[in-house]
Amino acid sequence: MTQRRVYTGDIVGNFLTNAGGERMLGLRQKKEKAEDEIPVTLIPASKTIKEDGGQTVIPGLDVSSHCRLTGLVAHELVNNFPESIRIRLFPKYAFFLAACHDIGKISPAFQKMLYENTTDFKSNTYPELQNVCKELAGRTQQAFHAKVTQAVFENVLSGSTKKSALYIPVIEGMHHGFRPSIAYCSEDADIYGSRQWFTMRHTLLEQLREIFPDCEEYTGAMETWNTACITGGLIIVADWLASGGDFAALTQSDFEKLSEPEIVEMAGQAVRNAGFSKVLVQEHLSFADIFGFGPRQIQSDFYESISGPGVYILEASMGIGKTEAALYAAYKLFESGKATGLYFGLPTQLTSNKIYERVLLFLERITGENRGTVLLKLLHSAAWLENKILGEDADIGKSWFDSDKRGILAPFAVGTVDQALMAVLNVRHNMVRAFGLAGKVVILDEVHSYDAYTGTILNNLIEYLREAQCTVIILSATITSGQKRNILNLPSETVLSESYPLITVHHEQNSQIREIRSSGGEARSIHITMVQKIAPVLETILEKAERGEQVLWIENTVSEAQQIYQRVSARVSGTGIECGLIHSRYIKTQRNINESKWTKLYGKNGQSERSVCGRILVGTQVLEQSLDIDADFMVTRICPTDMLLQRFGRLWRHIQNDSVRPKGSSCAAVLLAPDYVQTLEKDGCFGLSAYVYSEYVLCRTLEIWKDIHTVHLPEDIRALLNKTYSERKETGRINELQQKVQCSKEKLERMARIGLSAEEPTISESVIQTRYSETESISVLLLRSFVPENTGCRIKFCGSDEYVEISKEWQNAEEKRRIAKILLDNCVTVSVRNAPPVEKQIQVFSRYVYLGKGTDRGDEEESPFRAALVGEDGYLRTLMNSRIEIDGKYLLYSDNLGYQVENRKEERS
Repeated sequence: MTQRRVYTGDIVGNFLTNAGGERMLGLRQKKEKAEDEIPVTLIPASKTIKEDGGQTVIPGLDVSSHCRLTGLVAHELVNNFPESIRIRLFPKYAFFLAACHDIGKISPAFQKMLYENTTDFKSNTYPELQNVCKELAGRTQQAFHAKVTQAVFENVLSGSTKKSALYIPVIEGMHHGFRPSIAYCSEDADIYGSRQWFTMRHTLLEQLREIFPDCEEYTGAMETWNTACITGGLIIVADWLASGGDFAALTQSDFEKLSEPEIVEMAGQAVRNAGFSKVLVQEHLSFADIFGFGPRQIQSDFYESISGPGVYILEASMGIGKTEAALYAAYKLFESGKATGLYFGLPTQLTSNKIYERVLLFLERITGENRGTVLLKLLHSAAWLENKILGEDADIGKSWFDSDKRGILAPFAVGTVDQALMAVLNVRHNMVRAFGLAGKVVILDEVHSYDAYTGTILNNLIEYLREAQCTVIILSATITSGQKRNILNLPSETVLSESYPLITVHHEQNSQIREIRSSGGEARSIHITMVQKIAPVLETILEKAERGEQVLWIENTVSEAQQIYQRVSARVSGTGIECGLIHSRYIKTQRNINESKWTKLYGKNGQSERSVCGRILVGTQVLEQSLDIDADFMVTRICPTDMLLQRFGRLWRHIQNDSVRPKGSSCAAVLLAPDYVQTLEKDGCFGLSAYVYSEYVLCRTLEIWKDIHTVHLPEDIRALLNKTYSERKETGRINELQQKVQCSKEKLERMARIGLSAEEPTISESVIQTRYSETESISVLLLRSFVPENTGCRIKFCGSDEYVEISKEWQNAEEKRRIAKILLDNCVTVSVRNAPPVEKQIQVFSRYVYLGKGTDRGDEEESPFRAALVGEDGYLRTLMNSRIEIDGKYLLYSDNLGYQVENRKEERS
């Protein structure tokens, strides 16, 4: 079959030239083929399953064909980028690099491993492989095929002085998502095969050079590690797509029957099926066309300030419409071809879920007739990047099955900021995330909520996004001046405007910042009452709820929220007052139902429901950010000023509700706080809140708020933040607390820098953290019944009487995905120390849920997934039905209270 040239012209090999101008590619291109040389086209890259009444495993495509397909897929992927971004992000030889990724499979250890896994393998069939040790091809071994590819490029580029020569071997070696952690080995080493294997690798290298010669001169790419990671991510995603879908079942004989146009069309179809597409929107839509109302001054000032890649910060009060301003700015960039898509990153899964619906409506309105090609692949875990189109590395049950991780690749996606942060951490598949973000509008909401650890990673992410031609939009009502300097990488002595609201512009090409004053938002005053004891507050909220008010009570820990809810619900029984509880430790399905109900009741369109009865909603920090809820009265535990202002932003939020607020109600809040003088003298005054927030910051906050009886928003926001966070010299116990904060900050920054280092071996995603916590959080599957069987198990979920069959045998992708989603929807997220123990029975779920890498890859990592039974009494039991006890404490779960640990101090939700 004739090899196809993707590009014409012969400007090939410039990047593979040494300092003296000598070609360094195709070292044996003029040598005659040896008699004992195995043709490259007979060396398979993978195995495939042939459905012939059974499951016969046979060799799949050969290395040459798979490499060629991967290069073609990479070409289709890059063509989705606007030209202005494409030429700055990708080197002229990107498709060639993608095609070369599996050259290392031309090695004896890999071929022995592959052939021994086929159905009809006989040890004497391939005499040249008889004495080869297949174990050397394992992922942690020296003959791992990605390591062989890396060695090939180390050899080819050994004399190059180009910056890209430093990165190319590394990203080729990392095409399975991690840096092979083994000693360097020269390409001509015996472990990689004889001279015969060396020659075959370079023969294929030259063939691929002819198929994928250099295209137009792309500049600015591969000059830094950040930009190299974008091409590395392209290689990985192209390999996934060229290994899955219709290609997974393709044999070499089938492939050779295809015409050139058919092969190219298959590559394009694979990319389209995965959901990758150019951003196509309706033109000339106004703000009102999309959102149904005209823009405020601050909104129009903001989107008019955005002209392309750079960093843009919008500081404005809660409820002003920052989300709409950011989305309209994104639309204008799509319209002008200056962005490849959108990633909206938020602090928590809950806030992501709520923004999802708003972004979905936005996209429906801007895509118009293109809706079918874009939105069917949008965001939703059941609709985007299904397993059937991806290769083994992204299979169900592997770490990348999680839709939150894959979503970052979609043209439009909403998720937690953590998935974006992983793009700059030294974790598996960080390059995939880097590729997924490249060229997009990246909206980061509520950035004020991150500590020094996450903040350090966030600052590195923003630096990466600048290099990746992204338009970074940062939204916050309460960002501090120090945080803003760090985000923009400004000197500490830089004087920033005290205006509020404020727009800050930092263009890609301009090192100077521009600050734009604006106006917008309704002014409101909140009456503050500070109290120490809960009992009188309970009487107050009962009186208000009886009058029909919608009350919000926010605690800082799950356990305290559960306790308050129990006290309140006992008091309102039989009164007609509704009572609810929201926190992060419910089963996912139940949590979604619960949150949907209460956000509707407390939302801006719930006027008819508000007048039915009074309500009291108790919750944790999940109520303070990005939830569009509106309360008539609030009780909140003291927390840092910026968080406190966010909570107060939920009071009298929507003017539409003013007409249905009960007569006599006023915009007011109760602040639960200890005596300030006592906090200066002894520990423990802040209770469990001191496990959540810095005690020093709590003292500074209390110092300010103890004398405040009325707060005016947004007028007072800037002054309150400055008073809380301005640096000053302390004395006595407060000085000790201040020093503790500084030491903690330095420690967290050091820890973050370790995770950011690309020089170290790749770290597992389940080990590294994007948020610092004393304990790691994991998923726990909660079941009502577990019946083991030879073929798998039968299970009942909580609240269901029907059994679900879980098979451990081979299943088609659609069935695997359906079961995987059901399992994940019935999980609750808890800390490791409060989780059930690891049980070997959970292996039955390994085809559907990521359980860790296991010992087959030399990793003793503990499982990030657990399972337990919920007894009729609410106590958790092992899958073998023994009550679970941890250090004398018991675990419980109930529909009302969620996940509980008896008599135990709980950490932040």
